[in-house]
Amino acid sequence: MAELMDQLAHVPLFKDLDKKGLERLVRIARIRNYKAGENIVKEGDEGVGFFMIANGSVDVTKSGQKLATLHAGEFFGEMALLDNYWRAATVTAIGDTECIAMSRWDFNAELRANPDIAMEMLSLMSRRLREVEQKLTE
Repeated sequence: MAELMDQLAHVPLFKDLDKKGLERLVRIARIRNYKAGENIVKEGDEGVGFFMIANGSVDVTKSGQKLATLHAGEFFGEMALLDNYWRAATVTAIGDTECIAMSRWDFNAELRANPDIAMEMLSLMSRRLREVEQKLTE
């Protein structure tokens, strides 16, 4: 549990959460395993959750073009926890890959039950929007 909490604490969306908030997220996280070549998410599908790579690697492609390779400790889909916007890219396991997954519905239920987490995340989102706005005006 401590290792998973430490991994989640490195996700920008969760980095300001206290230990109690991270423990709550760990409880709703699920381990998912994917075989080489298996799509974890597919471009154009509804975004229903967040994934952090625990072991293995994935390729990220858009319109068939490779954008990136992600490895253990990296993550994708964090914004899908907040909305159901479609996936911007396909993510495919390169080899056997283990991911820590969180669904939007479990995450939203946790936010409703623990509004402190929601308040901390709103503060973070506000800061991120201000940073983007500042970069656009430079």
